[in-house]
Amino acid sequence: TDLATGKTFTAGAAGILHEYIDLVAAFGSQPGSISLTFDHGSVRLSELYVFSEGQLPDFVQVWDAPLDGKADIVLFAAHGDDDHLFFAGLLPHYASLPDCAVQVVYLTDHRNITMTRVHEMLNGLWAVGVTAYPVFGEFDDFRIDDLQQTYSAYKNLGHPKEQLQGFVVEQIRRFKPQVAIGHDLKGEYGHGMHMVYADLLINALDITGDPAQYPESAEKYGTWDIPKTYLHLYEENPIELNYDTPLDSFDGMTALEVTQKLGYPCHESQQYTWFTQWLNWVNMAVGGTPVTSATQIAKYNPCKFGLYRSTVGTDVQKNDFLENIVTYAEQERIEQERLEQERLEAERLEAEKAEQERLEAERLEQERLEQERLEAERLAAEQARQKLIKDITTAVIVLTGVLGNIIGPVMCKLLRLKDPIAQGVAFGTSAHVIGTTRAAQMSELAGAVSSFSLTFAGLITSILMSVFAQYI
Repeated sequence: TDLATGKTFTAGAAGILHEYIDLVAAFGSQPGSISLTFDHGSVRLSELYVFSEGQLPDFVQVWDAPLDGKADIVLFAAHGDDDHLFFAGLLPHYASLPDCAVQVVYLTDHRNITMTRVHEMLNGLWAVGVTAYPVFGEFDDFRIDDLQQTYSAYKNLGHPKEQLQGFVVEQIRRFKPQVAIGHDLKGEYGHGMHMVYADLLINALDITGDPAQYPESAEKYGTWDIPKTYLHLYEENPIELNYDTPLDSFDGMTALEVTQKLGYPCHESQQYTWFTQWLNWVNMAVGGTPVTSATQIAKYNPCKFGLYRSTVGTDVQKNDFLENIVTYAEQERIEQERLEQERLEAERLEAEKAEQERLEAERLEQERLEQERLEAERLAAEQARQKLIKDITTAVIVLTGVLGNIIGPVMCKLLRLKDPIAQGVAFGTSAHVIGTTRAAQMSELAGAVSSFSLTFAGLITSILMSVFAQYI
């Protein structure tokens, strides 16, 4: 609680030891003073550090969440120091790869013996570059050098084989490893817990893909079939790792040196054991030849493994757990590239569509303009034709009248047409107004008849033309 503002923040919900809390992120600003309260009546604090703003010291552990659904490698190590002994070099080698996600699952947290070893385990993992918080199995730590007797001992402690098996099945379904790595089936130096953990791992391979078995974890995490499973010292399909190559992320130290000098020394409670001599001195002869290469460790060599099962083919190079494996980071990158290609293709198709629409719009516009041009030309031609008809009609009318006015009297004389009515009809129907004027000059009756004939002929012509025009 921020004592100045009263704001509260709940930590520890994830169950992480060595938890780092950014107070500014938690409270929105740097608190001047805080108080700690605990849900339980009493707690055991090993260490508590408070830092001012600035660069954190190197020893501060800022753990990532466990790699649910995206662990490339899951190491199933029985004890807290096994990951630095019989798997020496493995963690710094693969944790230093930029696209390799490494998860560790311990069978025991040693709490039935001591509370300190979980801290050593965390310190050891952090020292060799593992940043995903491990899983601590809550099964007791003890030693019986026999597989079945170890199972029996666990059963007597309230952990029947079915429960142990369910734990391993759940971890596989939870983390969905590309590669699972386990102990020697013979327990390296014969340790029963090593045998049990290796046995549980290989048994799980026929279970994790079946939702009917251990249905609770199947419902929670889904099923999974591990692409590759390796066992330490397994003689079939052997591979040998190289832990003697300098690592840039550890200032040129080899993976073995990282384990020897940084990882295993974190297990302070185990330095008195023969493991210390085994890891650092050839043939465990203290003061003799120091182990400077992983190949110098003859017994229980941490470089030697066997491919117990694979769904992605056999190893050819035989020197890499990740052979034939596409890591989750690479899969994500490939998926992002695929999505980007799809986006670019969609943009290309959209651009093509837009271009086609533009071209179609231009074509339609050209057609419209062409139609308008043709229509304008047609109208202009029609107007010209109508004007020509009018002009011709006018000229014909004038010509007819003039000719009728000139020729009419002559024709009347030639045809001896003396009747004023006949003359009026002739002039009115053939020479219209001008002829009517001439007829009126010839006689009043001829003018009157010509006027009537002109009107009657015009009326009859209009009626007949309206009827026959629809057939023209």
